[in-house]
Amino acid sequence: MVIPSSYDQDEFLQRLYHGEKEAFSFVFREYYAALCSFAEKLTGARDHAEDIVEEVFLKIWLKQQPFDDLAHLKNFLYKTTRNACIDHLRRREHSLERQAQFQQLQHNWESASDLDMIRTEVYRSIYRAIETLPEQCGKIVRMGYIDGKSNEEIAEDLGLSIQTVKNQKTRGIQLLRLRIPPESFALFLLIARF
Repeated sequence: MVIPSSYDQDEFLQRLYHGEKEAFSFVFREYYAALCSFAEKLTGARDHAEDIVEEVFLKIWLKQQPFDDLAHLKNFLYKTTRNACIDHLRRREHSLERQAQFQQLQHNWESASDLDMIRTEVYRSIYRAIETLPEQCGKIVRMGYIDGKSNEEIAEDLGLSIQTVKNQKTRGIQLLRLRIPPESFALFLLIARF
């Protein structure tokens, strides 16, 4: 990475450490596309890759970690992206396992009426949990996962940026995971229109 000529390496890294927008923006512009490409190769999905890289940059912005030199910064970006991709793949695998377990449980239930009652109660708990989310977050989760609208449609309907919609959906899923039982969350993932 070649830093702007108006700074030396140490000064640039200090500015980044202290959260100066200009330094952060420069690093973002310099590495975003490359990291997205790297993450896409690891995850196999462009949209997940972009989300992962955005989270990596968010960590840098919030954590304000000191870097010894530009090579340390570059290594941190790639290593953090790689680890985030591995975590994403593990979560996805775990989610698929939970879905398979839930489907196995579903086959073991004895009567259709019991299954209908359980399903209704689970839906009710999911909808109730969505209602407890912050207003905009709940609206975006409902529109995206229940109504099946795309991020672009939601952004247009609500007058928001696509990134805001993505962030609110991620936040909503994280909050729902904490608010509803794992079995209900697994069902939510099964019924949600992704």
